[in-house]
Amino acid sequence: MFKKCLAILLLTLTLFSFFPVSAGGSIADLRYKQQQIENQIKEIRKKAEALKSEKKSIESEIQILDSELRALTLEAEKQEVQMQEICMRIEESEQKIKELTEEIDKNNELLEQRLRAMYMNGTGGYLEIILDAENLIDALTRMDLIQLIIKSDVELLKEISEQKAEVEELKIAQETRRLELTAIINDLNAKQNEVMVASRAKESYMVSLQSNIEEILRQEAAMEEQSKQIEKDIIALQRAVEYVGGELMWPLPGNYRITSEFGGRVHPITGKWSTHGGMDIAAPYGTNILAANSGVVIYAGYHYSYGNYIIVDHGGGIATLYAHCSRLLAREGQAVTKGEAIAQVGSTGESTGNHLHFEVRLNGVRQNPIDYLKGR
Repeated sequence: MFKKCLAILLLTLTLFSFFPVSAGGSIADLRYKQQQIENQIKEIRKKAEALKSEKKSIESEIQILDSELRALTLEAEKQEVQMQEICMRIEESEQKIKELTEEIDKNNELLEQRLRAMYMNGTGGYLEIILDAENLIDALTRMDLIQLIIKSDVELLKEISEQKAEVEELKIAQETRRLELTAIINDLNAKQNEVMVASRAKESYMVSLQSNIEEILRQEAAMEEQSKQIEKDIIALQRAVEYVGGELMWPLPGNYRITSEFGGRVHPITGKWSTHGGMDIAAPYGTNILAANSGVVIYAGYHYSYGNYIIVDHGGGIATLYAHCSRLLAREGQAVTKGEAIAQVGSTGESTGNHLHFEVRLNGVRQNPIDYLKGR
């Protein structure tokens, strides 16, 4: 939805740029066109800020995904090490089983040889050993020894078989663990791929966002140029009209406290050093603002910085501007006389309190108002 709105905005701006904005018309008409452009610029800036905010959010998400990817990689490497250890143990178990099997076979072969010898000798073998005894005690002793030998052979075979069974059980357990580790590693690898795909997709989207931001900024710059061209056309029209004459009157009779002079100052909102293009006069909310001289209202509207403001053209390239108004009493195209109420004091736009921001412009260049006002 956001992409669709953005596409519509860019298309609108592109179409808008095809229409000339400085081809004749009255000052009021040009001011109206300029205000349209400023409104478009305001929308552009809002969209740009939204895109920048989204880009920042995407960058944060990418960082989280990359962190998750690193964690998964470390975990996969850890599991791989365990897998290698298990495989080594399985190999050791297989070798042990092989050795035990060989030992069992060897002992079985020895036992079989003895049994085979006894069978081949008939009454020989163990019986012959007993009969060769010198006396009964010797015969009993020999019988005990034979029983011990047989018992030892049997126990040895049993012990080896048990060891073999234990090693085989261990091998089975190790093989089970190996399969578990294989499943874990496969799962980690799958997650790594998912996270990587998601991260790359967001990176690709971020590139498109940056491209949209650059396009919006390009449109903004183009519209700023259009606004400047309109301002030049307005100045040219103002020069063509003769100045009404006389000094400018104080726009707020009875309120003479200047809170900020014309020229350099620390901006009360940004805190940065900047040029103040007019002077600020403190006055209560709703105080009537009077036209400093007779003329024609060439603009009455809103600006994000000036708030509600009004411009009166007095001819000869001289115009006065009244900003941060709570209410505008005059409209565009209206002829006003010197001392007529045209607005009321307020604190709209970028303002820190009720006051009038008053400017005097000569051919579009801001002048120090004090130089044009008659004594208070």
